[in-house]
Amino acid sequence: MENKKENKVNNILMITAFPTYGAGSGVQVTALANSYKDAGKKVTIITGNNKTNFDKIEGVKYHVVPFKSEEENPEKIPGQCDFNYLMFTTHTESTANFWDASLSQIREYEKAFRKAISEEIKEEKPDVIHAQHNWISTSIATESSVPVVTTIHGTDLMGFERSKEELKKVRESLKTEKDPEKIAKLKEEEEKYNLYIEHSNKAALCASKIIVISEDQKNRFEKLFPLAAKKVELVENGYDTKKFYVDENIKKEDVIGNLESQNKNNQKIPLDYDKLVVFVGKFADFKGIDVLLDAAKIYEDKMEKENKKVETIIVGSGQLENDLKKQAKGLELKNVDFVGRKNSDEVNKIQNLADVSLIPSRNEPFGLVVVEGMACGHPVIATNSGGIPGILNSEKQDVSNKEKTYVTPLGVLVPMDDSKALGEAVCDVLDEKVKFDNKYIANYAKEHYAQEKVTKNILNIFEEAVTDKEKADIER
Repeated sequence: MENKKENKVNNILMITAFPTYGAGSGVQVTALANSYKDAGKKVTIITGNNKTNFDKIEGVKYHVVPFKSEEENPEKIPGQCDFNYLMFTTHTESTANFWDASLSQIREYEKAFRKAISEEIKEEKPDVIHAQHNWISTSIATESSVPVVTTIHGTDLMGFERSKEELKKVRESLKTEKDPEKIAKLKEEEEKYNLYIEHSNKAALCASKIIVISEDQKNRFEKLFPLAAKKVELVENGYDTKKFYVDENIKKEDVIGNLESQNKNNQKIPLDYDKLVVFVGKFADFKGIDVLLDAAKIYEDKMEKENKKVETIIVGSGQLENDLKKQAKGLELKNVDFVGRKNSDEVNKIQNLADVSLIPSRNEPFGLVVVEGMACGHPVIATNSGGIPGILNSEKQDVSNKEKTYVTPLGVLVPMDDSKALGEAVCDVLDEKVKFDNKYIANYAKEHYAQEKVTKNILNIFEEAVTDKEKADIER
């Protein structure tokens, strides 16, 4: 009888400095935790949050590192930091970020995560730690004897680069500043950015394995952390096939008819449109929603001349919300409606009704929403940057000219920050000047990006990390 290989990894501790919802990395943590649990693993998640009541996976343990909400009556959580959880950009429930935080807040932040990680390692005795982002909490996790596998999400690499830029600026200012009070503040800033750089280097060098989610990200990580290059494994993100799929029974009356427009006086979204365009994402500058709105002016006007009405639904929220709504009003967009943040079930229904999804990002490390749109059975128009070409360029054509527009079997790649190209691409797709096989697109997404397949690859990496650690311990 053949001996079944014994699994070394049965107990997984996941660490994320952010909530497990509201942004791409949080959604990914939840999807992975679900799949680990389905694979028979015990899962604990350490997560930064400003509340304790949020959607949780049954059977998964959550340890909240508590922060103070910006709401009028914030939840009082024992031991909470007196500031909101810190972001690289923005989050739907936090405007706090690493760049505006004081040195004393960062010290408190370190202390809070060190305490949580220490407690869960002691209590749960995990076989492996799956840390998210090459940053502070991951650096702290590598101080334990448990092997750490880190997933890079892209904003952490941007954070490392920005830290070096900010440090350079601070040191330039210190050369000429005479005011003792300002010098003291600059010294604190210098220490803070040094700390970020040290944590990033430590996280990269001390992790057992590094998972990157795109070829573009792999190249970027290896350039920033060359001494950790041998640890890198490319595993593209997966999507939850139970949450994103083609559903032909969804009717626009039941879904769009029940949405409320946040930028229209009567809040109603008319159902007499001919085509539906959808954007899903947080309102951060790198998402390029400002470019989308400029493009909407182009495709709205052009399609109107052909007696066709295009409705654009924008799902999400964030710090730029007021600016974007103001931009939409200034452009006199007739059929662009902001509907706020929606859960995955609601997004799936909206995506199923869409004729096309738009992702105009300036720097998208992977682009999970690209895959989710494809899974709902329609083409995606997105910028030719970051990890997006790795998804949409299924036939591996030469897309190196960033000023050109490329059509693939899955959608269209357009130049970054080019509203004209984006608007024209939308018109070509909606007019069916370029045609797509929606069934092929949905099947391609499932075949290449189903979470189950991705999880199997990651679990194999965990096994390798534990085996390598055991060998290293014996050699010592």
